[in-house]
Amino acid sequence: MQPKSRLVPAAAILAVLAALLAARAQAEPEREARFRALLDAHNRAHLENAEFMIPTVATTMIKSEPRQSDERDRGPWELRAGAIALHVALRRTESIDVAGFPSPLLTLRVDGVQKLVSEGSPALPDLPLFTAQLVELDPHNPHPEIVFSSYTGGAHCCSDTRVLVSDSSGESWRELKLGLFDGDRLTANDLDGDGRFELAMRDNAFLYTFGCYACSAAPLRILKVERGKIVDASSEPRFRDAHVTHLARMIRYAPEPGLGANGFLAGYVAQKIRLGEGDQAWKLMLDYHDRETDWGLDHCTAKLNEKGECPAGKTVTLDFPAALKRFLKEQGYPLPAAAR
Repeated sequence: MQPKSRLVPAAAILAVLAALLAARAQAEPEREARFRALLDAHNRAHLENAEFMIPTVATTMIKSEPRQSDERDRGPWELRAGAIALHVALRRTESIDVAGFPSPLLTLRVDGVQKLVSEGSPALPDLPLFTAQLVELDPHNPHPEIVFSSYTGGAHCCSDTRVLVSDSSGESWRELKLGLFDGDRLTANDLDGDGRFELAMRDNAFLYTFGCYACSAAPLRILKVERGKIVDASSEPRFRDAHVTHLARMIRYAPEPGLGANGFLAGYVAQKIRLGEGDQAWKLMLDYHDRETDWGLDHCTAKLNEKGECPAGKTVTLDFPAALKRFLKEQGYPLPAAAR
C-alpha cells in the first residue's frame, strides 16, 4: 500500500519564506555595521594620517573651457617659457565617425624651430576641452616636458593624454601616448614634493570588471617618465603617502557589503597590497564578498576564437576569491600570502 504524500499548503511555504526574508533583512544592517567597523579599525591610522590636500601642480599651463560660440571665436592659445613655445588651435575632424567635431592641435617650437605637432581626441562641438602643461617629468634631458591631454566627452570617459619629450641632446622630440583614461583631462602633479612631476590616475582595469562603474573602486596608479620612456612607479616607497590618501578616499565611498560589494573589494584589496597590507584585506574580502552575483566570474579555459569568443563548453564560472586572485596576477599585483 503506497503511503499518502503530504502536500504542504502554499500559505505555509509563503510564511516560511517571509520569515527567512525578515531574518535576512534584520541581519543585513548588523552585517553592514560589522563591515564598516572592521574597515575603520583596519585603516584607522591611515584615515588619521591621510592628507586631503591639493598636490603641487604646474602653474605653466594653458587650457580651454567650454563656450557656447562658433569655432572661429575659440583660440588659438599660446604659451611661452624660455626657448619653448606652444601653440594650440582647434581644427574640425575629417574622420567619418566624428566629422565636424573639433580636436585640439598642438604645435611645439623650440627657439623658433617647429619640432612636433600633436593632435588630441575629437570632442563634442560645444566641449573642446584640453590642457597643455610645461612640467619637469624627465631630468635626463635639457628641456621640460609637455603633458597634452584632451577630453573626449561621453559617459565615464575619457582623457586622451600624451607626453612630448626630447632626447638627451634636446634636439629631437617625440610623443609618448598614454592612451585613454577614465575621467577629465589628466594633469601632472608633484606627488612627493621633490620638484619632479608624476602622472597619477586610477587603474582603469578595475572599472566594470566585478561590478558596475559606480560599484567599482580602483587602486592608484602612478606613472613617471624616465629617459624618454613611460614607467609605472606605483610601487615605489616614496609614494606611500599618496597611496594612503587614495585609500582613505576609497573608504569614504565604500558600499555596503553584499550586492555590488565585489567591485569595491577588488580595488580595496589591490590598494592595500600597495601598502603591504594585502593579507588583512584578503581576509576581509573572504568574509564580506557578494556570493550571489556572477559578474566577472566567467573564465574561458581555452584560447578565444578569431571573433574573441570562448569556444562552446570551455567557459567555467569561478567563485569571487578565485576570480580576484587570477585578475590580480594578470594585472601584476603581488598576491598576499593569504591568497596563495
